[in-house]
Amino acid sequence: MKGVRNHDSSGVSAKLKFLGFTRRLRDVRAAAQTLRDQGIKVAGPYRTPNGTPIFTLADGVVTERELLDLVIAGKLDVAGVAEFTAKVMKRGG
Repeated sequence: MKGVRNHDSSGVSAKLKFLGFTRRLRDVRAAAQTLRDQGIKVAGPYRTPNGTPIFTLADGVVTERELLDLVIAGKLDVAGVAEFTAKVMKRGG
């Protein structure tokens, strides 16, 4: 098609991926700091052997994705963390 270009990994798509990564990194850092500001113990990030970023949160371990899910759900507070850890413990995680 005229006017339509495919972007390779060195073009615009690579820049968008990088911007998405930096935004996610900023969001994760902000979430961890928000929890710390509320007195919730957060440590990390650490990486699993397969490269998954994880954090210790209160008395449990969460993935970066789970931490961002707490942000999206608006549960970045003591009650939200308690609810999340209770669910994890209930399912045996």
